[in-house]
Amino acid sequence: MTIRSDSLPFLLPAAIVTALLAATGSYLAFAAGALTLAIAAFFRDPERISNSPDGVLLSPADGRVLSIKQTDDGFTRITIFLSVFNVHVARSPAAGTLTRSVAKGGGFAAAFSDRADKNARVEMDILTSHGSVGVTLFAGLVARRVLPWVTAPIALRRGQRIAIIRFGSRARIVLPSAYVATLQEGDSVRAGATPIARLNVEQLER
Repeated sequence: MTIRSDSLPFLLPAAIVTALLAATGSYLAFAAGALTLAIAAFFRDPERISNSPDGVLLSPADGRVLSIKQTDDGFTRITIFLSVFNVHVARSPAAGTLTRSVAKGGGFAAAFSDRADKNARVEMDILTSHGSVGVTLFAGLVARRVLPWVTAPIALRRGQRIAIIRFGSRARIVLPSAYVATLQEGDSVRAGATPIARLNVEQLER
């Protein structure tokens, strides 16, 4: 299991405090050690493999599906909540070209609340052969920063790592009309592994 280097600003101080407390024989060393392990677990980055066929979109994030909504202009918007226990490495849902990646300021409402749509976030557009797929990664009440690892323009592989969100958050994917969602509200998903949409054959044949 890989631990991301992004953890070092948090992991090293916790490890040093743990070592100092242990050296003095303080019982607080157990609490500090538990915190150190929790930080390491938060920044874990497991390998993910998907055997889904071409034309299937994968989840950009681990977590639970909060909502699936149809917009007035024919898009499908899927919102995913990530708790502090989820893997927080985000991945590209599709193969395509990252045409836009923009960081926007905002608040830090709880990630499970609808008010989180106004939180600080990074918005990405991925151009595929069947339209542009939008991915937005939100900071939350505990999460205070989204760290993108890719910049536009760049070609992306499906399942490629694109960012990490620190400490609990929210993700949203917007599907063009060429795709239809294949999951339900309340479903658990894993980034780069869980299929969330397929090509809408009826739409393509019109």
